[in-house]
Amino acid sequence: MSLIDETLDALGQVMSFSHMQEFAAEVCRWYDIQNLAFQIISPARRDKDPPMFVTTYEQHWVQQYVKLNYFEIDPVVLIGRSSFLPLDWDEIDRTNPVRRFLFAEAESYGVGKRGITMPVRGPRQERSIVTVTTYDAEDQWKRRRAVLQRDFHLLAYFLHERSLHLAGLRVTQPPKLSGREKQCLELLARGAAPKQIADRLDLSVRTVRLYLSSARLKLGAANKYEAIARAVQHELVIV
Repeated sequence: MSLIDETLDALGQVMSFSHMQEFAAEVCRWYDIQNLAFQIISPARRDKDPPMFVTTYEQHWVQQYVKLNYFEIDPVVLIGRSSFLPLDWDEIDRTNPVRRFLFAEAESYGVGKRGITMPVRGPRQERSIVTVTTYDAEDQWKRRRAVLQRDFHLLAYFLHERSLHLAGLRVTQPPKLSGREKQCLELLARGAAPKQIADRLDLSVRTVRLYLSSARLKLGAANKYEAIARAVQHELVIV
């Protein structure tokens, strides 16, 4: 099983939003990165509510960031609100003195020298951003960036869905599974292994595992057995 598959499985074991902090710290260790930050920037919440976020940044930096309301000037957040594509921090224009100061201050608190931010847009117009930071030298960053972007672009979506579910920000109605998610889950419920499902649907085993992980997270299930039970309960699959 690949590292991203193992990470998605671990995310499925997170049973409360408060435990996301521990999960984020583990992901940093697995991927050898400096920090992981997740922020819900436009959920179905009241405007006066404080921003919801999970981060491995130093607590002093988090307090400084919140106290001075850096959410309103941080280019990572501002660009993430309107962008659909991953943002490499090396591409952010820092000619503005306010931005230069903000990035310099962040680095002094151990945020990291380089980063990449993945915007996520949910099915009900919710938005969030997931950021990965490192202290990689330029050549090392160029080597690792593609893998980090690939894995965390995928993880960002699942992290978004799982966090909204655990925070109680999803409306209480049966989750919507895609056709492939239903097919894979139904075959799994009937006793087929991922390799058999892949052969039956003419998919790769990796793709099948991703569909199963996606279905499990949408259902808010900790494991495949709970996912099957919830899918049957909601009449999403027939066994």
